[in-house]
Amino acid sequence: MNFVYLLLVALAGGLGSVLRMLLAGWIGALPWGILTANTAASFITGAALIGFQNDPLVATILVTGICGGLSTFSTFSAQTVEYFKAKQVWRGVANFALNFTVPAAAALGGLFLLYTLLK
Repeated sequence: MNFVYLLLVALAGGLGSVLRMLLAGWIGALPWGILTANTAASFITGAALIGFQNDPLVATILVTGICGGLSTFSTFSAQTVEYFKAKQVWRGVANFALNFTVPAAAALGGLFLLYTLLK
């Protein structure tokens, strides 16, 4: 692994982090921005694992860089814990369930979409 490779992943991670920061302000009954960030990153990851399986550099820049910066397990976890601490159990349960099911479905959707398109 060379320095340029690492630099590209770092720059892509910075881009993903800025996108997440912009989305994080979208909070309603639940933190929709973080759910959107996690879902988008999961979809891109699923698509990249098929679409760039023969180009590990691009796959790594997309998945580790952009998607790694865009998605966040720690923020989702902290928000969920805060809901339970505030005795907002339905919000905690909904946030937990949505942040596991929706991004996982998006990853499968991205994988399936690219698999179908590249067949």
